[in-house]
Amino acid sequence: MSNKGGVENVEKRVSQAVLLVLITFVVIFFFLFRETNLRDFIHRINIFYLILLFAFLLLIWFFDALKFYIVVKLSGGKISFSKSFEIVLASIFGSNVTPFYSGGIPTQVYFLSKFAESVGKATAISVLYMILTLVVYLVFSVILLATPHGFITGLRKDFFMSLASVVFVFSFFAFFFMRFPKKAKGIIEFISKKIFPGKFDPSGLERSIDDFSKGLSLFFTENKALSFLSVIVAFIAQTLFLFLTPLSFKALNISFSLKEILLSQIAMQFTTSVGATPGGIGIMDAAFAAFFKPFAPRSIAQLTLLYRLVSFYIPTLIGGIYFYKLLREKKKTIPK
Repeated sequence: MSNKGGVENVEKRVSQAVLLVLITFVVIFFFLFRETNLRDFIHRINIFYLILLFAFLLLIWFFDALKFYIVVKLSGGKISFSKSFEIVLASIFGSNVTPFYSGGIPTQVYFLSKFAESVGKATAISVLYMILTLVVYLVFSVILLATPHGFITGLRKDFFMSLASVVFVFSFFAFFFMRFPKKAKGIIEFISKKIFPGKFDPSGLERSIDDFSKGLSLFFTENKALSFLSVIVAFIAQTLFLFLTPLSFKALNISFSLKEILLSQIAMQFTTSVGATPGGIGIMDAAFAAFFKPFAPRSIAQLTLLYRLVSFYIPTLIGGIYFYKLLREKKKTIPK
């Protein structure tokens, strides 16, 4: 009875949070796109490229689930691919309804520990999953820094280069802290004692560094072939996601340079970390419009609407369905 009550309490809290987020979504969505001519938007749609756009979305989900499944195997876990797919979709929902996309990993840990793994192993799996994302971001930042882009000038160029540099430096130091946890802890303790004495407890951050360090060690010392495959799958998934933007252009019959659009999309992806609103709603819509307005000044509202529908609103809705499905499932339904 107590367990049931706990589940019902979780469901109640989640329902209240989702209701609040949905209201926020509707309000912001209305103000962002109230001047968009929906009739013209529908008439402009190229059905072939719209279908291709959604096909790419399904492929992204498939490769994200495959990445998650491989990471589970890499850590010695046992879970089916279908359940991996469901957890990934549920984590998209958890990520998109929380500020700074912070709910994705807790969602993964919660459902993994509920169905298949201990909390410790579930945390290690989610850490490995995040490390893969960090690897991709590190490489993409190098690409953005190294590739000539004459189409970017003035303040826009400075912003692009600054953004890529920040991501590169952040990724580099993140890997450094994971590789040398003792040095990282020493730095944290120095900051907490000398710079911010008595202001915060560093123990939680130190435990996180331990988790990430163990995850990185596991990634490089276990099945190397599987580790390499997980990196390849992570790059495929992220590259497919980049193509949602050019496909949105094609779906609205807007001409563009593929190189310019992809480089701009890489830069825009780095802005996800500043999405203080749930799922970055409002912030990410405005960022997309700002990044791509030079390429489609007269159609930017319709382009933003289509892109965000495919990349955010629809995945959030479908992810929510899987979230509730997994929340109400019993452990015995999961194959061991």
